[in-house]
Amino acid sequence: MIKIAIIVQLLLFQLISFAQWDPDAGLVEPYTNNAVVEVSSGPNVAAITDGDPNTFWESYSPLPDKYISRRDLNIFLNSTLYYLDKSNQFATNATDGILSSKSEIYSGNFEVRFIAAQTIKQLSFKFNTQESIKITIETEKSTFDYYYTIENNYGLVEVPITNGEKVRSIKMESIDSFEIFEIAGLYKLPTEEVVFDLGENKNVGTIGSRHFNGDGVEAISVFVSTDKNNWKEVAKLNPKATTFITEVISPPIFARYVKVSFTLKSRKYQKAKLHEFVVYDSYGPFGKPKKHKPAKRTYGESFGINAIWGWGYSVPTVKLTGDTGPNLFNKVAKLARNYHGLSWDIEKPGQNPNYQDMELGKGTKAKSWVNWHSEYNSWIDTGFKIDACIMFNNQHFNDSMWVNTVNEAYDFGRYFGSYFSKKTKLISVFEIGNEPWEYSKSVYRDILKGMSMGINESSKDAIVLPCANQSFTRVNELDNYISKYVNRDNSSNISGLNTHIYSYANDYDGQKMAINPEDRRSEVWSVVNMQRFSDKNLNSIPVYVTEYGYDSHGGGDDCTHSVCISELEQAIYGVRMSLILYRLGVEEFYWYYFANVDYLSIMHNRAGLLSSYSKGFTKKDAFNSFEILQNELGDYYFHDIIYEGDDAWIYTYADSSGDVKRIIAWRPTTDNHQESKWVEFPCSYVIEGAVSVVSDESKSSTPSYVRTVNKLKINLSGVPVIIKVK
Repeated sequence: MIKIAIIVQLLLFQLISFAQWDPDAGLVEPYTNNAVVEVSSGPNVAAITDGDPNTFWESYSPLPDKYISRRDLNIFLNSTLYYLDKSNQFATNATDGILSSKSEIYSGNFEVRFIAAQTIKQLSFKFNTQESIKITIETEKSTFDYYYTIENNYGLVEVPITNGEKVRSIKMESIDSFEIFEIAGLYKLPTEEVVFDLGENKNVGTIGSRHFNGDGVEAISVFVSTDKNNWKEVAKLNPKATTFITEVISPPIFARYVKVSFTLKSRKYQKAKLHEFVVYDSYGPFGKPKKHKPAKRTYGESFGINAIWGWGYSVPTVKLTGDTGPNLFNKVAKLARNYHGLSWDIEKPGQNPNYQDMELGKGTKAKSWVNWHSEYNSWIDTGFKIDACIMFNNQHFNDSMWVNTVNEAYDFGRYFGSYFSKKTKLISVFEIGNEPWEYSKSVYRDILKGMSMGINESSKDAIVLPCANQSFTRVNELDNYISKYVNRDNSSNISGLNTHIYSYANDYDGQKMAINPEDRRSEVWSVVNMQRFSDKNLNSIPVYVTEYGYDSHGGGDDCTHSVCISELEQAIYGVRMSLILYRLGVEEFYWYYFANVDYLSIMHNRAGLLSSYSKGFTKKDAFNSFEILQNELGDYYFHDIIYEGDDAWIYTYADSSGDVKRIIAWRPTTDNHQESKWVEFPCSYVIEGAVSVVSDESKSSTPSYVRTVNKLKINLSGVPVIIKVK
């Protein structure tokens, strides 16, 4: 009986654990998920809020005839604007917006006269007649005639008004009676709209949409309202933009209704489309950050640099001399991440990489010249702790090569952990994959399960991370949603979550651009989603950001792709982004990359702190700025937030005893970064001085400040300033 009770308890525990796993725990639900959606026309309304930017709602086409039944488009459905001649004043079927109803015009004459001249872009007529009907259109300055012939009977005929003159009257004459089914007038460009009822007034601070329509749509505007009658425009969208675009509504506005209005060209069969539309509060899809806490690791113990075997010199690091490679970069970081190719260690799954022989100079199973022991020792000797990212993708280690995946991955993990952690202690952090997003998802999940188990069983000191994922959207172009890679079954042996973050957004035209890290569109804030996922499913294991950075000019290299910023901006934004990641509680964060890549200017190739090899590995401004951070903040811990807002961002840093020793402050600029403004904030500390994080005084000087009772007034720019406290 006791055994049965234990088994029942275990089963219950497993069921409870399973129930607690939430694959979407990181997501922030948009208001629009629960909104009532109304459209002006067209089917497939649910596609607008289904979370898939590839599905879409499409309206009907207002032209040639759908506009006729719409009061907002057909001027003749607004009967107060015109009158009919006395002999035909009861012929209301002619202007009722219904093409099948008709009025008999026995006199052969029918006239509509506007009380005030009206703008009309197109007239539409449908008759049945035995003789031609002469249609006379009188405008403010001229008159012109059109003839509806017997051949047109029962057909809808369009007459464009192209001269831009307002219409006074329309007269129809025939020598015989005729039937008039409809006369209609399009008095503005045709429109379609989508209206979201959020149920109650909400804080509307962020909208996101995919709204590609091509050149058939003149404009798209977004409006908000509390009553569905009085609308305020909050955004304009580019109909030709093809990508998903997020807009910040600043300041946020309370509204119950959100309307997306499409203005179409006056042409037949033109429709409007909306692929996806979301509405959030001012925190957007990333959500509100958790309450900040003092850091448990110093800044110096948290900041790292991405590098590679040989540090760009194409020789083992042990052969580097002087101020090169790790001997140079230990001035800016104490953590280093290496891209450790699985194909350098084994030729296929199931092989023993022979690390013991490698240590003796005999290479690995796959590469006779590889000696990771001497390579990693050279890094450690200069003061680095090492994160090894075990690299595999379909180009260098195809997913079809795995057969008995869990067991094969377990064996490699055991070899790897036993040698690099338990025996040599060369590696501190083990990443299972970098960005294997094109890999078979089921194969990766089994690799993670087996390899993490093998590493952990061979060394209890190892920190094991999965590949880089995100948890703020199920669908994106990278296909890197965390729940496709990490689940309840394969996550019991990981020590943290891993993500790559770049501060990009799509502009009005859909072009990718770099943005300042404080911007709520910046994926800096997606750390919050990962933390929520971890809190719900993984007992709050920490988040690691193993890649982040900005591309820039500098050091002799050009930077011509869309996300490029200036060398100075790379230093400014890079420092600010690092400080925000640290404040958000990221365990370790690694700048990508140590140096520019020595070929075309494409995304990430110009993110280095140095120029490329061919340009002499010249230091860029960002290198100098990170060196200043290491010198001034490396031994201190993030302590508290004084202020985060439009005027300034101000943090305090403390020593191991909790005594504040540094204040770092900046303005969250998007341009004109050197423009200074006076900012005042509470401060009871004794100030020793201030240091700008940009070392070149020609680019930025240390600001002026005035100390008053319990306050500090400082002239701040977008360049962070470290204020030293006694």
